[in-house]
Amino acid sequence: MKKLLLPMIAFAAMVATVTAGEYKFPKNKPLATITTPSGWKVEEEDDSLDVTSKDDEIYINIEPTDTESVEGAIQESMGYLKKNKVKLDTASMKKTEGKLNGMDVVDLSFDGTDADGACKVSITILAVTKDKGLIVLYWASPEGEKKHRKEIDELVHGVKPIKKSED
Repeated sequence: MKKLLLPMIAFAAMVATVTAGEYKFPKNKPLATITTPSGWKVEEEDDSLDVTSKDDEIYINIEPTDTESVEGAIQESMGYLKKNKVKLDTASMKKTEGKLNGMDVVDLSFDGTDADGACKVSITILAVTKDKGLIVLYWASPEGEKKHRKEIDELVHGVKPIKKSED
């Protein structure tokens, strides 16, 4: 029986690493649930969620923000990109506004270049409540973006606000 139990535990551990994860984020005062694609690498800290595709072609960072400090959060994201030697083609910027799962969304997307060549970048602001939101930094190779389109869409559509009961 012990011989059978060890492989079953090992199999269960392998299955756990390749299934999609659901995170209440941020940890200390959750605003939303975020479902990550199966097998993608996830690093969760108190105020940051980093999600990377298995092949490292897609990088997504999610952080909470106050709606009053959105501009500062965008500048911080731009600084992070600059620090990582990502050059944005500001003439390529597209601004899109809409709704996602009841949240107002503003997305700024850019073409750019990094150490590996061409890349796609977006900074998305999700207004979860009237004074709290999430800022999502997305950085991908064009090939990775095409290859992982389905998983990216699932992650984006899997961000759902946590409804708070009235006090």
